[in-house]
Amino acid sequence: MNVKVAANDASRRLKRGAMPKNNVDLMVSRRDRLRQVPNFPRSANLAPALSMSSSYQSISAQVAGTLRTELRKGNWRTQLPGERSLAERLGVSRKTIRKALALLRADGIIRTDRSRGSAIMRPSAARRSGPIRTVALLLPEPLEGARPFTVLWVNHLMAMLHEAGMQLETVSGWKYFGARAGRSLRRLVDSHPARCWLLARSHREMQRWFEQSDLPCLVAGSTHAGIELPSVDIDHRALCRHAATAFLRQGHRRLALFLEKAGHGGDEDSELGFREGIASLEGAEPPLICRPAKGPLAIANELRRLRSLASPPTGYLLSNSFSYLTVLSHLAQEGRRVPKDVSLISRDEEPFLSHLLPAPTRYTIPPAKFATSIHQAIKRVLGRNDPRRFDVRIMPDFVHGASLGRPHSALAAAT
Repeated sequence: MNVKVAANDASRRLKRGAMPKNNVDLMVSRRDRLRQVPNFPRSANLAPALSMSSSYQSISAQVAGTLRTELRKGNWRTQLPGERSLAERLGVSRKTIRKALALLRADGIIRTDRSRGSAIMRPSAARRSGPIRTVALLLPEPLEGARPFTVLWVNHLMAMLHEAGMQLETVSGWKYFGARAGRSLRRLVDSHPARCWLLARSHREMQRWFEQSDLPCLVAGSTHAGIELPSVDIDHRALCRHAATAFLRQGHRRLALFLEKAGHGGDEDSELGFREGIASLEGAEPPLICRPAKGPLAIANELRRLRSLASPPTGYLLSNSFSYLTVLSHLAQEGRRVPKDVSLISRDEEPFLSHLLPAPTRYTIPPAKFATSIHQAIKRVLGRNDPRRFDVRIMPDFVHGASLGRPHSALAAAT
């Protein structure tokens, strides 16, 4: 049977209802299938779920309809989010977003400037159908690229807010974390109305901008000196004081603290607590505070520099789990044993640490506990009339692993 006869036979069987449905699908072209995608439900979170409908529209027309609905609700004030953000929220391609924006421009609803995005032409027509129930989380990178601990507590927080009838929206971009990000932040908050902004891994300039903006805001981390914003973080001062004491009790007298060069708010408290702990023992040498550039090579170079000192450190407190992993692997390359030659403690926790040998000495906090503290603080921010600062500090659990031991000098003195 040739191809033409087979096609005619298939057509006759289709009219009689004899052809299976999956074969029908094989005969529908990809373009036709795309035209038959039903309308998005017009939900507050723009979730592109599918529903059965007797009339079909192109995907771009459906996206344009969803955007019109959100504009009528007043969910954007003066400007739409960028193409990438809209594409992620709606689960469609940026090409589809561009076609939808072209439909809105044709209706005179928006005006698009290549350098400034899409401005809303008729903001007065937008009417709010109810209170904004969105908490916006601002991150430098997309959530999938964040540290595992961050991803875990964000997921817990998302579930808690959902139970409370609110939603968490994540917004990411390094342009908001630059030293001169004021204009980008202003456009961001104008296009993303939120009841509360949640700042993660924020630096001093960003905290200062939100402090001056008078927007409801919470820092997921520590505030820098002089910043009057509420914050939730681990008690880094008490933690590092405890870590210094743990080293001293093992007989260490020369210690180093590794911090990130970027300089987070909690690093200031970490250095203060570390110095306090060492000062509590007479005869301990002053601590070495190191801030190498980001990356394993910079950390390895700093380790070589410290080893060349007349009195090199025998104990290292690392400010994050990735630095701990770099230091551990570098020491192994050089034939240095942990803890026989050098002792290590990790200030922060990540799930992969539990798979390392020797078992790392570290401080740990369940992500759900951190998320609960954030959730309670958000309610406190939204429930109070004055914007005064408050700080929530959580003391993590100390896990005494096998990476902390007595130095050679203490062992020799004992014998």
